[in-house]
Amino acid sequence: MTGQLATCPAFGSGCDSGSGPAEASCCQPCGAGSSRAAGGGGHAGRDIELASSLHGDLPHMSPEFARRGIGTRSIYGVPVSASRAADDATANYSQTPDSIRDRTMLLSNLALHPGLRDSISGSRGDSVALGLDGSRRSSLDDRSSIEQILAEVRPGGGSLSRLLRERSPPALLPAPPRQGDSIDSGRLPPIDPNYLSAERVPKNAKMQGRHSVGVMQQQEALQSSARYGSVDQQQQRVCVPKDRLADGGQERAEQEQLLPPSYSQRSRADAENSYAHLQRRGHTVVDLITWPLQYVPAVILGIILNLLDGLSYGLIAFPVSIPVFDKFGPIGFSMYMLSTAVAQFVYSSGASAFRGANGCMLIEAIPFLYAMCGTIVKNVSEDQPERVVATTLAAYAISTMVTGAVFFLLGFLKLGSLVDFFPRHILVGCIGGVGYFLFQTGMEVTSRLKLALSWSVLRDLLAPNTLGLWASSLSVAIALRILNTRYTHPLFVPVFFMLVPVLFYTVTSALGLPMEALRATGWVFQLPDAGVPFYHFYTLFDFGNTDWHTVWLTVPTMLGLAFFSILHVPINVPALAVSTNADKVDTNRELVAHGISNVVSGCLGSFQNYLVYSNSLLFIRSGGDSHLAGLMLGVATMAIFFSGPTIIGYIPTMVVGALIFHLGLELMKEALVDTIGMVNRIEYGTIVLIVLAMAGLGFNEGIFLGILLACFFFILLYSRRSALRKAYTGSAVRSTVRRLYCQRHFLDEVCKQIQVMRLQGFMFFGTINGVEAYIRRLLDQRQWEANPIRFLVLDFALVNGMDFSAAEAFIRVRRLLEAREIYMVICGAERTSEVGRALRSAGVWSDVSSDYVQTFPSLNEALEWCENVLLQYYYLHQAALGGTDVPPDYSFVSAPDPDEVDVFGTSPRHAMVSEATQAVMHTNRPHRPRTERPSPALPLLLQAFQDLDSDQPVDEVLSFIAPYFVHKQLGSGQYLWHADRAPVGMYLIETGTLRVHVGAGAGAGDSDVIESILPGTTLGELALVTGKNYATTVLTDGDVTLWELSKSKFDELCASEPARMLAFVRLALAYSAQGMNAVTAYAFCAQ
Repeated sequence: MTGQLATCPAFGSGCDSGSGPAEASCCQPCGAGSSRAAGGGGHAGRDIELASSLHGDLPHMSPEFARRGIGTRSIYGVPVSASRAADDATANYSQTPDSIRDRTMLLSNLALHPGLRDSISGSRGDSVALGLDGSRRSSLDDRSSIEQILAEVRPGGGSLSRLLRERSPPALLPAPPRQGDSIDSGRLPPIDPNYLSAERVPKNAKMQGRHSVGVMQQQEALQSSARYGSVDQQQQRVCVPKDRLADGGQERAEQEQLLPPSYSQRSRADAENSYAHLQRRGHTVVDLITWPLQYVPAVILGIILNLLDGLSYGLIAFPVSIPVFDKFGPIGFSMYMLSTAVAQFVYSSGASAFRGANGCMLIEAIPFLYAMCGTIVKNVSEDQPERVVATTLAAYAISTMVTGAVFFLLGFLKLGSLVDFFPRHILVGCIGGVGYFLFQTGMEVTSRLKLALSWSVLRDLLAPNTLGLWASSLSVAIALRILNTRYTHPLFVPVFFMLVPVLFYTVTSALGLPMEALRATGWVFQLPDAGVPFYHFYTLFDFGNTDWHTVWLTVPTMLGLAFFSILHVPINVPALAVSTNADKVDTNRELVAHGISNVVSGCLGSFQNYLVYSNSLLFIRSGGDSHLAGLMLGVATMAIFFSGPTIIGYIPTMVVGALIFHLGLELMKEALVDTIGMVNRIEYGTIVLIVLAMAGLGFNEGIFLGILLACFFFILLYSRRSALRKAYTGSAVRSTVRRLYCQRHFLDEVCKQIQVMRLQGFMFFGTINGVEAYIRRLLDQRQWEANPIRFLVLDFALVNGMDFSAAEAFIRVRRLLEAREIYMVICGAERTSEVGRALRSAGVWSDVSSDYVQTFPSLNEALEWCENVLLQYYYLHQAALGGTDVPPDYSFVSAPDPDEVDVFGTSPRHAMVSEATQAVMHTNRPHRPRTERPSPALPLLLQAFQDLDSDQPVDEVLSFIAPYFVHKQLGSGQYLWHADRAPVGMYLIETGTLRVHVGAGAGAGDSDVIESILPGTTLGELALVTGKNYATTVLTDGDVTLWELSKSKFDELCASEPARMLAFVRLALAYSAQGMNAVTAYAFCAQ
């Protein structure tokens, strides 16, 4: 490799060495020659050293260039292995466009340095640095100079390093690196584009500047090392090139000299390097200190909220009105803080999706805890206080673990959505019951009495001192509620309760009341026993003295507590997600987090805990939106736990009582006041009954009553929703079959005998009664005489389920219809569906022995079958009255012979059929063609269009067009046309049946049949007249004989005979409108 730069620390200049053995003679001690001899990779490291040295001497260099990191290994990826050192020169980094551009920028910065303008101008001989006055402006001369330098670089020619060396002062040339330096003389891969990317820069804005400074300081340290040479710190010697020593033949030992005169400069450089290293460490330490400081305000707010909740609810975790637990207020406070800290650590460690989520003891669990205490005291004698306490603590801990297990299993099994099925008004009633319980507890805590319905308790409550205790707390709570209507800031309530103790002690100090008197009269809580450690409650656990049978008796209460606890997650989690603009919050993940925190809390012998919506929202909005902030809050909470409950002895009972009253009133207002007008009367009555049951009977009894009421009122309310969606006769909706005029005329008169009932929803014992009652009303004598029915069509298309009671009811309906010879036609239910299986198991299906039960896939097919049966009776009556024979196609049900038909109508149904048949026979007189030799298609046209009115005689118009119809024969399963195809003609059906399909595939198997075309009718006239593509697909159902009027012939006649064709078009459109009316009626009425 030619044109490579080698430098030595003793001289600060470079030598241009070529390839060959001469390379090995330069700077052997420092390894420069050996690196070049490796095969063409040394100049890359030297170019980087040159860039680093120049950057160190030019402090005005642009930050953009500094961030490019020229001269630092930190901007590259994995170091290049030695095996890549022998690659071709074109892949060398020093010859890449990035390297040329960066070094050109370096040269431009070098030219702009104000202190080196003269020397640079003299050495380079250009006008780059003239008159710049120390600024970093670039001129046209700069660009031309750079272009001139770049023009001298050719692929495979001289390197840019030599050009920089030739045009730079010798004092600025760098020295080779020391032995052991991290700069590799081999080739380096391209610069890593992800260096200093957004992922590697700290998110904190304060850290970004320091991060950039740290990178530049690392570069400066590396540049200092390269600039002042390689210094051996142990032997204090430097490397000097051989060719600069006297006589050049001295031994290697003579080459190691003592410190040169410039050692003081190198010492200063090393000192600066060490100082920069210490400065970087100092920035790291400062960041570690200042980063958490920004969360201190939120942590202070969080710890205040935890203290307030702990003082109000932790002190009442045990029923202090029971003598065994009269001094358990401090113990409850410590256990509250432990449970809160556990929840905080679990949520903030990443188990919860919310950064800054706050957890605390489940306050609503206190009524259940009291119920467990009552069960234990009832079954364990109070003469054994140690046994009572040990059993109570064990029951508390086990109940917490049971709650955690339920939480975890629901989340782990992805069953969090099951909680949403619990009725909300039942939950609101339970919340109201909790509010009443807290109000009662506030009275007991402040008055130090066990409330009961007795005159003695009432007399004690009205005693002067006792009245002042609970009335003052209640007055503070009421005042807070009044002020909170005006001041709605979230921090108002915490600040208010922080000012209450200040005001209390200000008044007592002004009155000169000592603390001992305040504690004796109950205005301030008693001091905990001296010397009691924070872990005192652990010493009360005694599994050997625990009554495990009594613990087993509390299991129902534990399950009730677990059931009530899981209802908070689907309420708090979505609410907090909406308030914090969090997307895709997984409820199952939060359930798992709740499960972990409760299991850990139970194993530590503490209470249930959960994520608190209000505290979390305040904490996050106060700047605590970080897992670190949550961990700091957990540490602060644990500090309070370790410090013990000494603070309780200085808290006025007014504060605790007001807090309890405030929450109790808020919950009762939410249940009993806010729901007025939002729920119906039945639901509101349920809420009131639950609150009264919890107040009078107990908490578990209230929840059980709520569940029973929910089931009862669900049945009641759902039963009021009719399972009958719509009911109408066959006159309102007909099948979409295109029939002859005489058939349509007859069906118009007798279709009232078809009764359609469209059912909906889930049919069970509560809704089937209404359906059965409606059917019985149809068969009432008066209704039967006005509208006798022959077919009852039951459409189950909108029914999604059926229980055994409903299926059994249809057995009674089937028997009732058979007694009246009414066909029970079932449609819209698949054989393998839930409804189909229920009906088949009840014997209500078409495969039973009775002919009066028929089953069809759709309502349209059911209506078609009913109409065909009516037409069978039409042809029977026509034959009995002396008409034509019964067509063989119309034999759908067993019927009497024509000689046995009751043509006089002794029953309402037969009378209706007989009258309609006679009316049709009187009006249906076949048209005979007036021409002697009519076209074969003319009789069919006259039969199809005989009921149409026109200004021009129908016979004349049809006689004109009939000769142009061409006979055509189609086999079974053939397509007459396909959807999205251009119209080809109009068709007149002589024999056979056509099916019109619509759907994705438009075939017989993957589409729906929307219309059936019978003989004596036409189709295709609308597309022929409008010229639009077909929207449906027509398929033959058996062999079909038809007549076709082609589009070409139609266009030809329109051009030659426009008046006659206009009359025919009017007839065709009028005929098409009749079919459209039937389809429209079915689409709107049957859906």
